[in-house]
Amino acid sequence: MRKLLGEISVIPGVTGSCIFDKTAGVLCTDLQTELPKDMTKSVCMHFVRLLQMGRMNKLDIKSVHFRFDRYAVIGMSLDTEVVLLTICEAGANCSLVATTVAMLADDMRDELFEKFPPSSTPAMTVATEEDIAGPPVQDDDGRGAEAMLLLLKEIEHALAAAIGPLAGMVMGDCQDRWRQSGPSAPARLPELITMLIREIKDPRLAEDFKSRIRHLL
Repeated sequence: MRKLLGEISVIPGVTGSCIFDKTAGVLCTDLQTELPKDMTKSVCMHFVRLLQMGRMNKLDIKSVHFRFDRYAVIGMSLDTEVVLLTICEAGANCSLVATTVAMLADDMRDELFEKFPPSSTPAMTVATEEDIAGPPVQDDDGRGAEAMLLLLKEIEHALAAAIGPLAGMVMGDCQDRWRQSGPSAPARLPELITMLIREIKDPRLAEDFKSRIRHLL
C-alpha cells in the first residue's frame, strides 16, 4: 500500500496521504506534512463519520474534499470505516488528485483486504445510527438505558438545530472523548454539553445551542 500512496505523493502539490481505520487508526501512511498526529486522526475521524452519515441518509458519497487557508484535504472511502486521506497544498489541482486516487482505489482495497482480512479487521461491518451514537448505558430493567439514549438524542437534536448537518460528526467526536473519561451517566451530561459548546466557534450559535438544553446543565 505504501507504494500506491507514493504514486499519489508524486503529484505536484500533494504533501502526503494515509489510510485510516476508525478502530485501528492509521494503517499505512506517506504523510510529509507538519500537521500533528492527533489533528490528522481527528480529520480522518470526521471524514469517516461524514461518510457514515451519507450512507445512513442513502447518499452514495464516493469522495469529499475541503479547501482551507493552507491545505486542501481529499477523503475517499475504501470501506465502511476506512478512508484514504490525501493532504495537498491549498493551490493544488484537487481534480487531478481525486482522479488519480479513484484510479488507485481498487488496488488499495485489494491490498487492504489481503493484509487485513475481514475476520481480523473491525471496519468490515455496516455502520448504523447506533454505531455512531454509541452504546447506551445499561441497568437492570433497561429503563435507565432508554432514558439516557433519549437525553443524548435531545442534545444532538438541539445541536443540529443550532449548527446544522455537521451536528452528527461533532456529537460523535465529543461522545467518544466523553466516554473515555468516565461512565455514560446522566450526572455527566453537563460535561458533554460543555465539550460541545467549546466545539462551536460562533458565540451566537453556541448560545443558541445552550439555550435549548439549559435544563440539562
